[in-house]
Amino acid sequence: MLLFFVGALKGIDRLFFKRNGMFCVWHIYPSRSKVMEWEMPTLSSHQEKHLDEILNQKFHYLAKGAHCFAFVSDDEKYVIKFHRFASHLRSLAWLSRPFSYHFSEERKAIKKYNLIQLDYRLRSYVHCYEELKEETGILFLHINPTKSLHRSAVLVDRTGVEYRVPLDQVVFIVQRKASLIYPFLEKLIEEKQFSKAKSAVSHLIQLIVSRSQKGFIDNDLILSRNYGLLDDQAVQIDLGDTVKNEEIKKREKYVPYVEEMTAGLKKWLTEHCAELLDHYQQELDNL
Repeated sequence: MLLFFVGALKGIDRLFFKRNGMFCVWHIYPSRSKVMEWEMPTLSSHQEKHLDEILNQKFHYLAKGAHCFAFVSDDEKYVIKFHRFASHLRSLAWLSRPFSYHFSEERKAIKKYNLIQLDYRLRSYVHCYEELKEETGILFLHINPTKSLHRSAVLVDRTGVEYRVPLDQVVFIVQRKASLIYPFLEKLIEEKQFSKAKSAVSHLIQLIVSRSQKGFIDNDLILSRNYGLLDDQAVQIDLGDTVKNEEIKKREKYVPYVEEMTAGLKKWLTEHCAELLDHYQQELDNL
């Protein structure tokens, strides 16, 4: 009976976990110590004031990405993202498989892989914050544990439960909230705002060109979930696959890269709007 009860309890817990968007606040607290390579500049007084204005509201669960949880602000102008850590990289990691990561070769390999992935993601965040703010809409980035921020964010999960998260202790990103590109374009097409839709397509292509000319590529080519629009300004929403690439600065490299990145957009425009498709092709021809 005891085993049955424990099994049933575990099943119920898993069900609620899924219904809550796979969110658990414990997953955003890291066990690692400060790494000097990821030390970020101290916020200016203007930045502190802006951050306080943003944090003076609640943030509601938006989505679970490949490596982050995202929450949207009450006014729907901002998104705060928290990096999701693997079990052995979370606070009190020893509670999860306390022995296997020391003795199991399979678990050792998993740990090595996750550490490489963590370095890759954090490096991507820093690239975006330091060199691609306009292209990503990123406003704030916090990586290393600190004792000076003295601020918290109030999060509301899918079930309505609230959490007050001390921001000194977590990896977080604040971005301006953008509308996903295809729903945005679809709305403009329905309203016959073709001039604005053409401008949005142009801005998306120019975003990829601008990022390339700065020497960066996005290894995740899915436009539908990784790119959006602020009015008609295009931004890269997902930051975790931004990689330095000096070769992409060359026109003969970035032109085919833009075509590859926007192949999905071309297909979507072919199915939804011939006028926009012609405009898209003209923009590519003018690169």
